[in-house]
Amino acid sequence: MTLIVLAAGWLAIEPSGHAGYRWLALAAVLGGSVLVGALMLTGGRRAAGGAGGGSEGYRLLVERLQEEVRELTARLATMTRERDESEHYIETLMDHVPANIYFKDMKSRFVRVNRSMANRLGCDHAADLIGKNDHDFFGSEHADQALEDERRIIATGQPIVGYVERETLPDGEEAWVLTTKMPFRDREGRMIGTFGISSEVSELVRAQQTLERERNILRALIDSLPDHISIKDTEGRYMVVNRAFAEFLGRDDPGSVLGCTAADFFPTEVVQELRADDEVILRTGEGVLNREEVRWSREDEQLVMMTTKLPLPDEAGEPYAIVALSRDVTRERRAQEALMRSERRLEDIIDNCPAVIYLKGADGRYELVNQRFERLFQVRREEVVGRTDYDICDRSTADAFRENDDLVIEEGEPIQVEEIAPHPDGDHTYVSVKFPLRDLSGEIYAIGGVSTDITDRKRQEEALRELNEELMAANERLRTAQEELIQAEKMESVGRLAAGVAHEVKNPLAMIGMGLEIVARRTGRDDEKLSETVERMRRGVERAKEIIRGLVDFSAARQLQLEACDLNQVVEETLSLLRFEAGKAQVSVEREMGRDLPPVLIDATKVEQVLLNLCINAVQAMEGTGGGRLRVQTRAGVLAGKEREGGVRSHGMLRDGVRYAAVDIEDTGPGIEENKMDKIFDPFFTTKATGKGTGLGLSVVRKIVDLHQGTIEIVNRAEGGVRATITFQAAEESGLREPGAAANSLKQRGERG
Repeated sequence: MTLIVLAAGWLAIEPSGHAGYRWLALAAVLGGSVLVGALMLTGGRRAAGGAGGGSEGYRLLVERLQEEVRELTARLATMTRERDESEHYIETLMDHVPANIYFKDMKSRFVRVNRSMANRLGCDHAADLIGKNDHDFFGSEHADQALEDERRIIATGQPIVGYVERETLPDGEEAWVLTTKMPFRDREGRMIGTFGISSEVSELVRAQQTLERERNILRALIDSLPDHISIKDTEGRYMVVNRAFAEFLGRDDPGSVLGCTAADFFPTEVVQELRADDEVILRTGEGVLNREEVRWSREDEQLVMMTTKLPLPDEAGEPYAIVALSRDVTRERRAQEALMRSERRLEDIIDNCPAVIYLKGADGRYELVNQRFERLFQVRREEVVGRTDYDICDRSTADAFRENDDLVIEEGEPIQVEEIAPHPDGDHTYVSVKFPLRDLSGEIYAIGGVSTDITDRKRQEEALRELNEELMAANERLRTAQEELIQAEKMESVGRLAAGVAHEVKNPLAMIGMGLEIVARRTGRDDEKLSETVERMRRGVERAKEIIRGLVDFSAARQLQLEACDLNQVVEETLSLLRFEAGKAQVSVEREMGRDLPPVLIDATKVEQVLLNLCINAVQAMEGTGGGRLRVQTRAGVLAGKEREGGVRSHGMLRDGVRYAAVDIEDTGPGIEENKMDKIFDPFFTTKATGKGTGLGLSVVRKIVDLHQGTIEIVNRAEGGVRATITFQAAEESGLREPGAAANSLKQRGERG
């Protein structure tokens, strides 16, 4: 009502000529009801003061104004409806768009947000964010950055468009959003805040990061490969090159090659060749696989390259680029050529070798033979390869060959055997070396063989063997004669010594002995000191007599009574004689008799003397130690790789490959000093205390063993004590003969004990 009054007053003071325009303006501003009221007031005033003819004009004017009011009202209703619809569209868009939309005031406080933004920040309603800022929802890093961005937008009026930023929520969750931030102005263009829209792109960022990592991995991979890798577009420009190819082109940085063409690096003829090759690939869509090409390096070195080129198709299937991979195979080709030359030389050597050389598969079928094989069996190589021995030899010969082949496969080791092969002039003997050939997994896949005809050699060996037997017999006779001469000379020398001893020493000793007996009878029992002195003198005389007997026994010549004996039985008889000495010294005796010992050709009495001497030495070495252990063991075997060991004194004539029977005698005594080990077999050398040994025992032992063609070894044991080992050849392999002319001529020196 107030507005109507104000409008009426405004019209009343205006000239009548301008009243219509005022009404139109007022109608636009106040609406139809205000305008109608004003007209009614004006109409009353005109009726009171004007002529009757003017009423019709006013009526028409009113009608016209009313019509315009109706139109304006209709337009206003339409605009209101459109505004409501627009607001509904905006509200619908704000509530349902998946992007986050917000409006902020000049202090960066939220004034309006959409539902997606509210849900993103964990709020149930958009109104929960009004009046709050980023620090209420994000970590300080993101909130501070957002505040800085908004202040810059307000200060400069410049938007931030398409910016990917990381958001860190209070719970620690991190996300990536694509953000656009704009200045927010009123209708007059004044800055009143900021607004923005952001979309969740975390998956896209992670995919990009993954793609970037994969790209970097692929880049690192192709750059680490020694092969030359490149991709060219249809115009021949390089799109991708790896480091190896860039260095081949003389560039340190692969990026400096991008956009260049082959013409920037290669001579014209090479460029034309490459271009023609690329045009064929682009036209046909067919690549090139493992083609060898000759190229020249920057050092003017000829290279052999193995090249593969393939077209890269686009979505429509049309090639848009060519990928090329070239590998430098110069070394491999040179190695292949060297291998071919080597194989050729090897083939020449094999074919010109006088021995028969062949290679068989595991199934016995020939895979390779040399020319000597062809001449031997009068066949051609093509006729042999793929066939077996049964196809070219008689069955018995083939069986023998196959048996040896199977032995190689079974044992997996090379063997050397003699084989008989038929020849037109009769059977020939071959010495064959057969060996296994293995694949990379270690499995035997073939058998190689080298066979040498030794028929002439075998005949010569047979003749030589017969001659050798004659020489051995002559040598035996010579050795026997030499032994007899040595023995005779020694007997003559020692006999003279013994005679002198008997004359110069023995008789005086006898007189001394009788004198001691007289003195002993006349000495009273009360004179204990004199009796003790006489007793010591008696023992000295007996000791001197014992030495004289040893000298005589050492010089005496006796015959060996050889016979095939069981070494276990000889040992048992020796140990029965040792029982008293061992018991007196508190030494335990252990025996371990081997089984299936071969008979040995020995003089059992002399061997007992040897064993008893060694056992008594061992027992005496353990005297005064509070007891000890004597272990006697017999065993048999075949000699192989026999070597002298450090600290061992050995003497004998056994050879590798012969069967033997041995006796080991071990004690737990103090052992023998290493600096004395070289002297233990020397006559008159002893490690015993003065008066307890003549020093002839081991000399006699060695001579007896020598005459049996055996060995004796004495060594200090690592755990303490000494081990003495005596070894005899088995009777069937011994060079000795049972009692006869040869055996009766053998002499030996020795003593018991």
